[in-house]
This record gives sequence, structure tokens and C-alpha cells, in this order.
Amino acid sequence: MPRETLKRPSRQGILESLERIVGKNFVSHRLEERYYYSCDPSTEEPHSPGFVVLPGSVREIQEILLLANREGIPVTPRVGGMTLSGLAIPCEGGIVLDLKRMDKIVELNRSSMYAVVECGVTVGQLKTYLEENCPDLWFSMPHAPPSVGVIPNALIHGLGQLSLSYGANSDMINGLEVVLPTGEILRTGSCALGKSWLTKYCLPDFTGLFLGWFGATGIITKASIQLWPKPNFRDALFYKIYDIEAIPQVFLMITRSEVCEDIYMFSWTGTSGRERFPLPEKPVDVPEITMDIVLNGKSLEEIECKKRAVRSIAENLLRKGVPIEEYARPPQAKKDVLMVPRTFPFMDLLQGGGAEYLGCYIPPPLIAAAYKRGVEVAKGHGFQYLHFLRPMRTGHIVCILYIFPFDKRDPNQVKKLVNVLKELSEECINLGGVLWKPSSILQNIVMRNADSEYLKLMEKIKKSLDPRGIMAPGQWMLY
Repeated sequence: MPRETLKRPSRQGILESLERIVGKNFVSHRLEERYYYSCDPSTEEPHSPGFVVLPGSVREIQEILLLANREGIPVTPRVGGMTLSGLAIPCEGGIVLDLKRMDKIVELNRSSMYAVVECGVTVGQLKTYLEENCPDLWFSMPHAPPSVGVIPNALIHGLGQLSLSYGANSDMINGLEVVLPTGEILRTGSCALGKSWLTKYCLPDFTGLFLGWFGATGIITKASIQLWPKPNFRDALFYKIYDIEAIPQVFLMITRSEVCEDIYMFSWTGTSGRERFPLPEKPVDVPEITMDIVLNGKSLEEIECKKRAVRSIAENLLRKGVPIEEYARPPQAKKDVLMVPRTFPFMDLLQGGGAEYLGCYIPPPLIAAAYKRGVEVAKGHGFQYLHFLRPMRTGHIVCILYIFPFDKRDPNQVKKLVNVLKELSEECINLGGVLWKPSSILQNIVMRNADSEYLKLMEKIKKSLDPRGIMAPGQWMLY
């Protein structure tokens, strides 16, 4: 339930208390800074916080949460604010807790291949640190701006360049340190024993209490992130696919070969250069889908062996009637594909500042159906479709992104896009899919489709960890 706006004397008292905790330089209630933290490029409505606070230590976070819990002040955690689905918007005002000052890389364990990082460490920061201090290891980096937080990306089950082999980045967490809404500190995984951050195996695992909750159960202050051997060589092959129905078969054959390190499929609208939306109808000779296949190896000989394996699979598919064709890309385009993190220019196709996408993890056999329904729904509401596909965990599951650049200045276009996202969400769930980092609007659709006992347990967990309901209000509104 929305909380009452703080009265002026109370606001001043809260401000002074926050200043005592973190110092005057790290608290603001100025209008321009509150505006900055009130919105993101998504369709979600802006909500202004009462205060923006930048803690510098676990102790300061504890004191802030104790104050917020005592006074009933909502708290919304944030690092980069790049989720594009409103997850860091303070839906009920209160305090935005910007965690970017807490940016220490606490430990690098080369032999056991993990790094312990604070909550404000960014993808760009950890990448640079490893390149300078441990160039033979890397981590699963999301294809996102370098300002994205390492821990937040894992907590929303984000993907990286290693996800085809090892799964979502949440699968690569060894353990967490969390400040609960009531101020207690909880550690999960082997760090609960106080000796190392090695693994989450063999103990009752509480890590899931904080994965996929979007900050609603506590503030993660540290995490142990798994590292992996970095290959010496990388290369890529490129294919055109002319038939949507062929997608599951292509995925099945190539992913199960286990020779590829990453696979990307784009609808033709994602590879159309710098033209602005809406694009014309697809020319007959343009493939519906293009596919980028990334190959890693310890030697050039290994790379060439993998290329031969992929080409053999493609030739076999072609003999079976699957319309697949290898093609070459310009050297710079190929270089861009091999960048980690990789840049995707198709998120900047319209003026107006809006960018939204619906992500869904879909059973591989149904990916063609999900693709086609995305086309139908987008066109039915007057939007140009733009789809992006990635398999993960050797093809156990496929991620599909329905991407929509839009004019955020146009309220009618925003309203239409919300309806698109709602309709696609229902379609994906009906196909057996699971929505990825849904906005608060789409979370309601998830909960409407969820088992009642599952929701009851979610409610018990939320009330147990956050009895006053101060954490990330607006996310998973169970009561």
C-alpha cells in the first residue's frame, strides 16, 4: 500500500539522520538529482525519491536500513540503473540507495577461479582489473554498457558470453553477503563458515532468497563470482537462415555439438544498418534471420577444427532441406562480434529516448512459435518487430528478446507498447516460457499465472525478511 508522504519536519529530520550516517556529501534531496533517479528508458512511469543516498560501507547500509525500517521509509537499491524495465525506479518514493561507491574488488582467487566483489563493482571495472592482474581468466560479461553492475546483472539472471556453456550469470555465484531490511547481515554459501568464498555446494542454500527478487528481500553487499579460463584465440562464422520454422532444428544441431562458445540470431530488422524505424517490408532476397557463431580455442588449430565441425553441421542441415547459407561479414563487423562485451547498435533506432525489451526463456522446440507470435503481436499494434535469440546451457533453454525502440515523448505510443508487452508476456507463459526481469506491470501477469502455493511461500519469505515492507516497493507486490 502506498505510504504517506513525509511531512516537512520529518523530512528534515530524516535528512539530518542520513547525513550523520554517510556524510553531507553523499546525501541529496535536490530536485535535479531526484529527477535523475526517478526514471529509466522503459515504459514505466517515473517516480521521484525523497532522498538519494550513496553509502560507502556495509555498516552505513545497516544504519540506513535500520533507520528506514524504524520510520517505515521505502528503500530502492540501484547501481547502473540499466535494467530497462523499471526495476530501480522508486515506485513509492523514499530513499534510492545508489551503491556505486562500494566498488572494491575484495579478493581474486586464481587457483579456485573466483573473485569477491562489492555491490558497486561494474562490468567494465572487473574486466579491466582481470586484464591487468589475471589475463588468463575472465567472467561471464553481459553485452551491456560497462557501467552495468556485476552483482545486479547476476541477481536478475542475466546472460553473458559464457552462458551457452554455463548458464545464466546467477548460476555462477558462489555466495553472497546481504544486509537484510532489518539490519542483520546474512552470508550464503561457504562464506557462511567464515573461511572462504569457494562454493555454495553442500550447505542449505539461501542464495535463492535474493535471486530474481529485484532487491525486495535485502541489499547484496558482496558476491563471489566464478571466473573461467580465457581462450587464446577467438573467431566467428556467419549464416543466413531463410525459414523461421528451421530455428529449432538449427539450434539443436549446433548447440549439441558443443563446439560453439556463443550463438546469436537476429531478425532481419536488427541487421539493417542505420535506417530508422519503421523499416520497409523485408525484401524477398533478404534472409529472415542471420546467425553469428563464436568459436574459442587454445590454438588456431583448435579454431579451424571447430569451424570444420560447424560447416559439416550446416552442410548436413542443407542436405535435409534446411535453408541455411554461410556468408562473410566485413572485417570491422567481425571484430565487433568478437568484442566482449559486444555492442548492439539496434537499441538506438528512434528519437525520443525510449528503449524497452521483453525477455523470455523459452523451451527450444517452441522458439519458432514464440518468434512468429512476436511478429504478429508487434505488427498488430503498429510496431516494427526486432527479435534477438540466444541459447544457453548447451541448448537446454533459449532466450528470446522482443526489442522495441520507441518515442518516450509520445504517451499514445507508450500506451500501445505496454499493451504489446502484456500480450507477449501472456503468449510466452502459455508456451511454457518464463519472463526475464519483468517490470512491475508484467510481474502481475506472472503472479496471475503462478501456482497459489508458490505465491504464498513468496509472501511468507518477503514478510519474514522484510516485515515492514520497506524494500523495493513496487517489485513483486504480494500483499
